[in-house]
Amino acid sequence: SHAMNERSFTSPERNGTEEAILASALQAFGELGFHGSSIRQIAKGAGVSVANVYNYVQCKDDLLVQLLKRASDDQLRVTEEAVAAAGPDVRHQMAAAVAAYVRFDVERQLECFVANSELRYLRDRDRTRIVAARDNQQALFENLIEEGIDSGAFATPHPNEAVLAVLTMCSGVTLWYRPDGPLAADDIAERYARFALALLEARP
Repeated sequence: SHAMNERSFTSPERNGTEEAILASALQAFGELGFHGSSIRQIAKGAGVSVANVYNYVQCKDDLLVQLLKRASDDQLRVTEEAVAAAGPDVRHQMAAAVAAYVRFDVERQLECFVANSELRYLRDRDRTRIVAARDNQQALFENLIEEGIDSGAFATPHPNEAVLAVLTMCSGVTLWYRPDGPLAADDIAERYARFALALLEARP
């Protein structure tokens, strides 16, 4: 049943076969796109039979949903943890949120790239399951910016567009980052935190 599929993929004790299938799906979606990939290729990449893939999912969409849901949930969690650890100053919280978000984009670049490029192929029912985590992520940034404006820490007169500008800027890292490039993940995260504060017209 579909409910069982869902549980098996999101449970912490996901087994090696499931991990292999998800990893192979991620690789295929990243290289060939969602439409260019087939269950047959994904099975081959995971070293399992096609029937074995269908033990875990009903269709290719389910694989994309599982990958995107896991990435969205994980990204939200690390961002929330960074904010909680940043102390009471909203500027530090904002910098920590952006740095954590960008570091995640860099460390799990393929998942984030696939999420940004392939989300549009999901059916509406599936998309809503992913979009909830993204909405929470956006709300986290919105709340920080609102708090910063209220306290006088941020001077931007355009908070609504500022949220979108920060999120778009951060997501864009997945398009150009190269693991063998000159910048480490921490360097990029630090720079983007600085860009975000400048964008929000943070007062020193």
